[in-house]
Amino acid sequence: MNINGTFAQVVEPRILYWFVHPSSVPPTPLGFIRAKGRGTLLIGGLTGSHYTGHKDTWWDKFQLLVADGYIPLEVAQARGLLSRDWEPPALDDTDQVIVMRIQRGEI
Repeated sequence: MNINGTFAQVVEPRILYWFVHPSSVPPTPLGFIRAKGRGTLLIGGLTGSHYTGHKDTWWDKFQLLVADGYIPLEVAQARGLLSRDWEPPALDDTDQVIVMRIQRGEI
């Protein structure tokens, strides 16, 4: 699949998106933010925070999180899995630093 086409514009670099895994109550949140290159930072989720981009691309990780059952925050709210006023968890210091660097376009 061409990741530089239309879909790549939907998951824009430097924007922190939230997904949840509905297998737990409450659903487990996962943050997803694309870096300017191949990489992405995954925050929390079932496997914990980690940055990828050496072997796997952001697209690889995005496909994997969808295949693993994560759904966008807005979908979870529409299905009643989370309240409309739900807020994502606070980022730990390490995740916050990496998110800020990605949002500034450093990585």
